[in-house]
Amino acid sequence: MEQSRFETSELQASFMMATPLWSDSWSLCDVADRSRSIQIQHIGGIMYVALPEVEVTQPDDLVVMEVARDGPFSALSTSLLSDELPPMVNGAIRDLFVSSALHIQSQITQGLEMEERKQVVITGHSTGGAVATLTALWLLSQPSKLSFRLLCITFGAPLLGNQSLSSSISRSRLAHNFFNVVSIHDLSPRRNDDLWPFGTFLFCSDKGGVCLDNATSVRRMFLILNSTGTQSIDERPRYEHYVSTLSHQFLISRSFPGDSLSDNSYQAGVALAVEALGFSSDHPSGVSAKECIEAATKISRAPILRSSELANELGNVVRWRLDIQWYKDKCDASSMQLGYYDNFKVMSKSEIRVIKSRVLLAKFWDGVLEMLEKNELPFDFHLGKKWVFASQFYQLLAEPLDIAYFYKYDYSRTKGHYMENGNRHKRYVVIEKWWKERGERHKEKRSRTQYASTTQDTCFWAKLEEAKECLDDMRSESIDEQRRSLLWEKIGAFESYAATLVKMKEVSVDVLARNSSYRVWVERLREFKLKVGYMVADENAMEIH
Repeated sequence: MEQSRFETSELQASFMMATPLWSDSWSLCDVADRSRSIQIQHIGGIMYVALPEVEVTQPDDLVVMEVARDGPFSALSTSLLSDELPPMVNGAIRDLFVSSALHIQSQITQGLEMEERKQVVITGHSTGGAVATLTALWLLSQPSKLSFRLLCITFGAPLLGNQSLSSSISRSRLAHNFFNVVSIHDLSPRRNDDLWPFGTFLFCSDKGGVCLDNATSVRRMFLILNSTGTQSIDERPRYEHYVSTLSHQFLISRSFPGDSLSDNSYQAGVALAVEALGFSSDHPSGVSAKECIEAATKISRAPILRSSELANELGNVVRWRLDIQWYKDKCDASSMQLGYYDNFKVMSKSEIRVIKSRVLLAKFWDGVLEMLEKNELPFDFHLGKKWVFASQFYQLLAEPLDIAYFYKYDYSRTKGHYMENGNRHKRYVVIEKWWKERGERHKEKRSRTQYASTTQDTCFWAKLEEAKECLDDMRSESIDEQRRSLLWEKIGAFESYAATLVKMKEVSVDVLARNSSYRVWVERLREFKLKVGYMVADENAMEIH
């Protein structure tokens, strides 16, 4: 395995240096810093937005970020762990962000409308880079998906927040939007050991650069650099030098001291990466850097290997999904005409096979989501077609059974309905989000010629249960007119929604089974309308007169 591996941190750095992204970003940062104002420029189909460096005199006091669902950083709300401290950010940087965010958003919107560009790079040097990072994070947290691709490139920016912020950004799959250029001599990004990095870091020296994208590895590299004592207060000339010279360095043949470059591709890659940082391989700092890069390589490879293993495990769990599919087909063909959902609600525990398969499938998918939360899988894992469709097939079959179980054993008016108070399992919320992010739900649907194999709204039965309760409450004589009007509105909304699904054939045949909960509800609603219809007409007539 060792002989076939490649160490790519130095290659990644060379590739980034070879693109115009970092040179164009730096050029505009320089203009922004000198003019002390936000600069916008359109280059090669990309809109660059540079924020100026601002002198900050306040200490690095951290304040809690607003990550509630209606807060400015709501994208992080679903990625927080229950036992984790809240995400916190540098208070001074937060204040600078608040004073400029809306203006920046307005400038971006106008620029995109005028030029019809679909890619935006937000950049900044030093504190300008920190504000740019927070601005990019805010834009990525907007409720609706951005209409443009966004990349944030910073130069010598101080770190923003605590470990919870770094972890939640990684779990939210947003870290790949951030690229941080750091001189090995620059003290600013590494002056506070309590702060944590996120995104990809390009460490630059006069001899080249190395890319690291794991927070732990970046922190370790900061510690190594702090131990060397190579610190400089004014790093602006160095960044100017890196941009002007390193962009072409990848074209120059490398000379390695003593022609001692290993024939092993992996060891050769590590040696080149250590050299690119300006360290000697036999110096203590070089040895530490080598160990850091090797550890980072193992960390970066682990998600890919785990994803491959998981693909094999997915094949092994197909039999459990087929067990549930078999059970559904059996229910659909039953002479009882109850349907899939209602059969499971009244099913005895003697049919242990489908119960066991449902539990095992839930355990598998919960394990997948846990690995994602721990960043044990590639950042774009959830965008893979195999996993999007596999998870969707699972949800379409399994969630109706979970809803049936909930209303059979767990529901009470105090606890609330399935879709209230966090009663719906997180796995389904996440899988639904994957489906939306991939854009599958927005694709134009062809009209069906026959009913779907599974009802396309996996929460259909939960909505029916709410409508059933509304109809029961309508029959009560003790409710007031305001409550009655609200209930009637909810009933009408569900009736219309369900009728549309049936008309579009977006439901499975189990919904229309003769004795299904839905068919029974429709009949009860018809009888109720007949019973109160004349009274409603009389009341309307009285109002007219």
